[in-house]
Amino acid sequence: MILIDTSAWITSFKKTGNDELKEFMRQAIVSGLAVTSPVIILELLQGCRSVEERDALKINLESLDILSITLSVWEQAYEFGFSLRRKGLTIPTVDLIIAALAIENKSLLLHHDDHFEMIASNYPDLKTKYFGSKH
Repeated sequence: MILIDTSAWITSFKKTGNDELKEFMRQAIVSGLAVTSPVIILELLQGCRSVEERDALKINLESLDILSITLSVWEQAYEFGFSLRRKGLTIPTVDLIIAALAIENKSLLLHHDDHFEMIASNYPDLKTKYFGSKH
């Protein structure tokens, strides 16, 4: 399974977006490996410019398999937030949840967000495919 993060979706929507990312996503969707989560759908729908755009995007996203945020996902996210903060890393709450969701479901996390690389460098169980620029 490949959990596609909001950051990857947004990058793929841009005309000037990363072509390699777009092709990777296309292959994941066509092969049935792409999955999503309600929190990712929520983030994406917030950025829609019209009701029509929102409705079309919602239908498309809901056609993917949707991963549930279980109690064990929450527990993992709690641990990430606590331990990473102790190391001086403040990661957005939604990113903690998405990372925990990827680990729980043994999914590759496709993203374009430095926060996930920070998490992965501290938690090797998080497998990522990063299409951003390394700093």
